[in-house]
Amino acid sequence: MRTLTPVVKQILIGCIVLFAGTYLMEARNIDLRQWLSVFYPRSPLFKPWQLVTHMFMHGNLGHIVFNMFALVSIGSVIERFMGGKKFLQLYFISGFGAILVHFISQAVELYNITGMWFPSLSDMGMTVVDERVRAVGPMSQTQYDEIFQLVFGPVLGASGAIYGVVVAFAYLFPNSELMIMFIPYPIKAKYLVPAFIVLDVILGISSIQGDSIAHFAHFGGALFGFALVFYWRKFDKRNFY
Repeated sequence: MRTLTPVVKQILIGCIVLFAGTYLMEARNIDLRQWLSVFYPRSPLFKPWQLVTHMFMHGNLGHIVFNMFALVSIGSVIERFMGGKKFLQLYFISGFGAILVHFISQAVELYNITGMWFPSLSDMGMTVVDERVRAVGPMSQTQYDEIFQLVFGPVLGASGAIYGVVVAFAYLFPNSELMIMFIPYPIKAKYLVPAFIVLDVILGISSIQGDSIAHFAHFGGALFGFALVFYWRKFDKRNFY
C-alpha cells in the first residue's frame, strides 16, 4: 500500500469496503445495490446521493478487480503527475459526465419506445402496486420489458470515472506502451485507448441482447476526462502540475 498515491488509496479502500459490505448486508436481507447504485432519474428508486455512491459500487469480483487494477496502475501515475486535488476533480467530473451521458442514452431509448421525452411511469402505462410494477397501458410485453430494464435497472461501478483517468493518461503520455490481456505485445496509449472508446460506442449503438455494460457511460467518462485535462493543459498551466 505504500506505493499507492493518497487519493487512489482512499478510492480503492472505499470500493473494497462497499463491495464486501454489499455481500455482508445481503445476509441481513439488506440490498445496498438498491440504495447505492444509480437509477434513471424518473425511477422511483432514484436518490440524489446515488450520483456519487454508484462510483464505488461493483457487481461482481471480476468487475471490481478489473477497475481497481486500472485505478492503481494508471491512476497512481496520473495523481503523481497532477497532484491529489486535480486527480480527485478528474475522477469525479469524469464519473458525473459518464452518468450524464448514460442518462441521455436512456432518455433516447425511452423516446424511441414511447415517443415521449422523460415520461413518468403513468405516462408509460405503468403503475406501482404493493411495491410491484404493473403494466396497464397498450404497449407490448416486449416494450414493457425494455422500459422496465431502463427505469429499474441499476448502474454501478467506477468504470466511467476510470475511463476519464485512462484518457487523461493517453493524452498526457501518448507514447507510453500498455499491455492488455490476449495481446502479447505492448501498444502505445494513443492507439489503444481510442480503440477501446470506439469499440464502446459501437457496442452501445448495437444494443446487443444480454449486454449489461453501460457503454455510453464509458464514452461519457472518456469525453469529460479528456475535455477537463485538455482545458487544464491549455488554459490552467499555472495550477497544472
